[in-house]
Amino acid sequence: MHPSLIWGCLWWCIIVGLFHISTLSFTSGLYISGDAKSYNWSHDFGLFISNTKTYEGIPTLSFLSENLVSCEDLEGVGSFNTTCLLNSDLHLDSDLYIFGTGNLEILPHVSIVCPIEGCMLTFNMSGNVKIGQHANIIAGSVIVSASDLTMDYSSSINTTSLGGLPPSQTSGTPVGYDGSGGGHGGRGASCLKSNKSFWGGDVYAWSSLSEPWSYGSKGGGTSAENPYGGNGGGRVKILVKDSLYVNGSITAEGGEGGSTVGGGSGGSIFVHAVKLKGYGTISAAGGAGWGGGGGGRISLDCYSIQEDVKVTVHGLYQFTSVSGS
Repeated sequence: MHPSLIWGCLWWCIIVGLFHISTLSFTSGLYISGDAKSYNWSHDFGLFISNTKTYEGIPTLSFLSENLVSCEDLEGVGSFNTTCLLNSDLHLDSDLYIFGTGNLEILPHVSIVCPIEGCMLTFNMSGNVKIGQHANIIAGSVIVSASDLTMDYSSSINTTSLGGLPPSQTSGTPVGYDGSGGGHGGRGASCLKSNKSFWGGDVYAWSSLSEPWSYGSKGGGTSAENPYGGNGGGRVKILVKDSLYVNGSITAEGGEGGSTVGGGSGGSIFVHAVKLKGYGTISAAGGAGWGGGGGGRISLDCYSIQEDVKVTVHGLYQFTSVSGS
């Protein structure tokens, strides 16, 4: 065969091969719930919804950690890489991780809830995050990383009574069945007359005072059939490059035990910001109970704290005269 014909055939094969490869790359699907589906790679980073079902009128979402989620997948409008507006309640049954280079706004009266002890919701945004009036983020652990975080009036980040397991080899949960309070940043209270010290659960997590990240402990119960009181508080971590505006509440309080069992101890809240502003509340107080739960731990790593944000981390009492520390 003439050399020019050989080169012509070779170039033709290369062109056809490149076209075939390009076609495959644009039609390859992402495997979701057993079905191969095409995926728009302009979607935002996070987790992809594997299935949707109804839970008392609110969508319940299950997530696959190896996949991605977009703003639209969470029934929002826009994109996590520009601006995403979340305008529908979400009831989650597992951890959620959201990542994007843009802004996120949770509109007023919208709730994002994962009511499972230790469930973690992470919002990792390069832009600003805004939580509208009466909007709520509720889970065992909540992490928000953003340029600015604004919490409007009556909004909340709430991990109260949703703590997971405290660190191993701790004695925050009281021993015995005298209804004592759980310990963490402070000791829980005991109301048993034979306990001359009036202390319940012990203090722990000394090694992480500057960046606390431990769950609170359960309060003590009254019998083998009822071994625990209120749950421990959860964890909140806020990392913002500039300003945190708190006109709502950030809470990691211990759960209430009631009139016969101990209150849970408060959890952990860590805030890193240049400026902390607002008139809201940051609290890791212990829970009320027969013996009050001890307070948790709060660390505010801020260059300036302006206006009048109320910070509480005390132990609590209600049903007896003895409180946690």
